[in-house]
Amino acid sequence: MAFDVTGLVDFTNENQFDLMRATVLGAKMMDLTTVVPNIKGPSKLPQISSSVFFQTDGCSFNASGDTTFTQRTLTPGKVRVNSEWCDKDLEPKYLATQLTPGAMKDKVEPDEVWRMILDEYTSKIARDIDVAIWRGDTAGGPSNNQFWDGYIKLLTSGTIDANTGGTPLSTLYTQAAAREAMERLYLSAATNGLADFADGIAYVGYDLYALLYSAMINGGSTNGMALNQAPSGNADPDDSGAGLIYPGMNMRIVPVNGLTGQEKTYFARKSNMFIGVDAEGDFENFETWYSQDDRKVKLAVEFKLGCQVAFPGEVVSIII
Repeated sequence: MAFDVTGLVDFTNENQFDLMRATVLGAKMMDLTTVVPNIKGPSKLPQISSSVFFQTDGCSFNASGDTTFTQRTLTPGKVRVNSEWCDKDLEPKYLATQLTPGAMKDKVEPDEVWRMILDEYTSKIARDIDVAIWRGDTAGGPSNNQFWDGYIKLLTSGTIDANTGGTPLSTLYTQAAAREAMERLYLSAATNGLADFADGIAYVGYDLYALLYSAMINGGSTNGMALNQAPSGNADPDDSGAGLIYPGMNMRIVPVNGLTGQEKTYFARKSNMFIGVDAEGDFENFETWYSQDDRKVKLAVEFKLGCQVAFPGEVVSIII
């Protein structure tokens, strides 16, 4: 018993671009950061910082202020995923009723099962990419988090600490603390001139997001919460464009998988958070084939990805 080779290859060639897009660019964080394509290896991110000084007008020209060029290195990790399946494993299972009787096969079947397998793989790889974007650590990250440095490591120091003034928060995991954290985050952003940018985002874990949402409702601060979903009007936090606008602050708050369970929250401009991918090459590197040697269907995925923050000093954080 074996898959028909021709049918499998046709399916793969027709869909590999979309599958690879779902795998690499399907991660939620790709819509919440600035994605840099064609990253083959360590790459420099040039940064420009200019100082501007107003002067008293008059018949003279006195140059003042400087433009400073600096750079930070974005180093991508090189990753692959290899898997294989044997269609004979399906025979004794509940799918047996869907298999064509007889030992010889002349088509890939059941087709919907194969499509479900690929869909699940792409979604799970994308989810693990989302987690590693935050928790990645090349110096000892566990399992799938060891291939590039994520934002938590990149922002270990140098950020604006919002957990100051009054009594520092010792936890984020109560409804009262969740609200207090967002208020402190916004105050620090506003004090440091970051709150008025349209691309500002408060990144939180799903656990903190749930506590915040509950706290606002229980405190009577709904303020038309359904209308305050940002920016698409979709209340589903799993939608990349979803989240909420904190009433009265115009601060967009979005939950991400990588911060769930981390008891950390960050406010940053989308244009300050970078993810580098070798997108054009990666779209070619999603392969499935039938191996006649061992009568198995095999899958290979390869991609490059890395993270960097242009200006850590323009990121506000609360780290417990």
